Amino acid sequence: MLNKVLTRLGIGGATVDAVLDDDEIEVGGRLRAEIRIKGGTTAQEIRAASLELVTRCLVEGPGDSKLHSDIVLAAGEVEIGTVAPGEEMSFRIEMQVPASAPISIGSTRSFLRSRLDVPGAVDPRDSDAVTILPDRSMLAVIEGIQNAGFRLAETEVEYQPRRDPPFVQEFDFRPASLGDFGIEEVEIAFRPVPGGVEVLLTVDNRGGVFRAGRERSVRLRVDHAEAGRIDMAAELRRVIDRLR
Repeated sequence: MLNKVLTRLGIGGATVDAVLDDDEIEVGGRLRAEIRIKGGTTAQEIRAASLELVTRCLVEGPGDSKLHSDIVLAAGEVEIGTVAPGEEMSFRIEMQVPASAPISIGSTRSFLRSRLDVPGAVDPRDSDAVTILPDRSMLAVIEGIQNAGFRLAETEVEYQPRRDPPFVQEFDFRPASLGDFGIEEVEIAFRPVPGGVEVLLTVDNRGGVFRAGRERSVRLRVDHAEAGRIDMAAELRRVIDRLR
């Protein structure tokens, strides 16, 4: 009797662990993992084992405040049933990583959350870090803007409920030399399109004694087939200079 009570409280109950085939996955790729379950001290009925690929984002709170919250990028589950004491079982599962998934750069982090759905008890959970890599076009743009004389200062994932998907990852770059002192920052955001990415590039120009600061933006398309063939640093430099 005591064992059953403790099991409902999560003490001595079944445990879950997700073992990734590879903890580095490119946007748009497949995440593959093995869910391993080990029974506790008593038999338990487990409805399902679920996996969620999660990242942290900023959500607007009361007033001007911002709160951190988790958003689910992809999910999957496997039905389980009864798990005997000490029984070990494993299941294969895979999920599609969205092409729009925030990449793991700067302060942006993602993780794989696993959970057992146990009726009337505390659900056992586990969490593993996942590195989401950029595709070739995104990587070319990020490297290109750095080679054009800007350094990555900050990344941020913002919740935007009117968007599809309802979030956007923004990359803020600051000038690396005094030659670009008139620029406060250059901000980029990616949107996947067939065969490549669309880049929203915004230049935030500093104000002066006789001039207010201003933002100017442009949308660019970068095709995967062309990403490695063009001088991305030179192209982005021309665009940034045009928006000054």
